[in-house]
Parts: sequence; structure tokens; C-alpha cells
Amino acid sequence: MKLVVLGDFHYSRMEDGTEEMQSARDSAFSFMLERFLELDADHHISLGDLTHEGDPEELNFVYSVIGGSERRFLHAIGNHDAYTLPKEQIEVLTGQPRYLAIEREEATILVLDTSKEMNRSDWGGELDETQLAWLEAELERSGEKPVLVFAHHPVYGTTARSTLEKLSVDPRLEIEAVLKRKEGPGFYFCGHNHIHSIVRRDNWHFIQTAACLDVPGFRIVELKDGRLDVRMHRLEEAELAEHIARFHRNMPGFSPIAEANGEASDWELTVELPEIAGQRA
Repeated sequence: MKLVVLGDFHYSRMEDGTEEMQSARDSAFSFMLERFLELDADHHISLGDLTHEGDPEELNFVYSVIGGSERRFLHAIGNHDAYTLPKEQIEVLTGQPRYLAIEREEATILVLDTSKEMNRSDWGGELDETQLAWLEAELERSGEKPVLVFAHHPVYGTTARSTLEKLSVDPRLEIEAVLKRKEGPGFYFCGHNHIHSIVRRDNWHFIQTAACLDVPGFRIVELKDGRLDVRMHRLEEAELAEHIARFHRNMPGFSPIAEANGEASDWELTVELPEIAGQRA
């Protein structure tokens, strides 16, 4: 099983941007989307903030490109994605439920919705009681099979910056206590904090991915022969960096992160998985 994971993308219609900024935006975002979609994988996954304002025009642009690729695309709703529209309308535009489970032979994939609906003043994360109960049931059902969770917000106190205000799922929800009930290995992929970070906690690995405008590229996740590998696929074209530099500091609500690359240990991960029922996972 192979996955390509997209960090915070922040595609913006840039309504108040100059013509130069909008031209650079078109070049940068189109190039990154094309490179993302040309990579072969079983699923292509967004960790949220796919758009900057959650505007229908922004969502329609991104999904028109993705739809033309015929890739199996999954989207964890981010706080920016939910700024403008009720979540029911987001589900209609994206053709995907807010949270879902995909059962594969090698692992279970869970996509969460940790965003708050149309709340620009609080960009922290939450899960309602129904979704939290669903998550607990899915983890129990997975048994010892590996579980890969994809969400926008990190779990409090795990990856970089996740103890800062509004930079995690609300710690009062005790999502970590729910995750700890998982019997086998778990992998929690998130974005939101715009910095690469990988942390191990008991049988869970927490893998946070930087924003594409800060560190252009994607994570490749491959589960094969009883091993899970996470590696970076970087986009190092000078022209792309030049295009991004023309607009990313002038997007209201987006602040470049100087330390977005994290440490070298935050770029790659290899985990040997336990045998399950006499077979390799």
C-alpha cells in the first residue's frame, strides 16, 4: 500500500492580490498539484487547509484538477477549509463524508474531521462525541492491524508546537486516551502547525507535515513486507520557490515558519511491524 500525503496547501483565490501575485499563485499551486497527482499511489491524502478561506471557488478549483486525474483522493477538513461554508455543503462539494474508514488488507485508514465549523476566531481542533465514539469503535475493531489516522490537528503534547494555544485538538477531549486503547501499531498524520515533526509515544507514531508554501513537497507513505516507511518527496525547483516568494508573505492569515523543516529525524521514518495471525502486515 502506497500513499502520498499533502500538508497544508492553502490554495487562495487571493481576491485582493496584485496581478503579479495572482499569476505567481496560479503557477505555484498548479505546479504543486500536478506533481502531487503524478505520483502513483493507492490514495492521495490532504491533511487539511487544502484551501485558504474555504471559499467555493477555491474548493472547486482544487477539486476540478483532482477530479481530472482520477486519483483516489481523501481530504481531512482543516480549519481554513471550514471558514466559509457549513460542513454539509463541504461534503457536497467534495463528495466525501466528514470522517470515514477504509479497510485494507495491510492496514485500516481513518480520516477525521477535527475542524470547527465557520469559526474564524478559534482555529483549534475538536471532535464531537459521535465522532469520538466512532473513532474508539474503529480502533477496537482494527485489533492488532496497523491503523493510519489522518487529521488536520495534532494531538496535544505530541508533535512540535502542539502545546501552544489552538495548535492541537482540545486536550480536554482526551483523544490520546482513546488512541492508547489501540492494541497494535498506530500512525497519526497531521498538519496545522506548519512544521515537520515526528514523535513516538508508546505504540503510536505522530507524523506532522509542514505547509507546502514553506517546504514544497509531500510525504510518501509505504506499507510493504511488514514495514512502514515514511519519506519526503521534495520539490526543489528554483522557479517554484521564486513564484511562492512573490505572494506567500502577503496572504492574510498565513505566516511563513522559519523552522518549518524541523530536524533531520522529522523527515523520514521506518517502523518494523509485528506479525499478525501468522502473516506479515
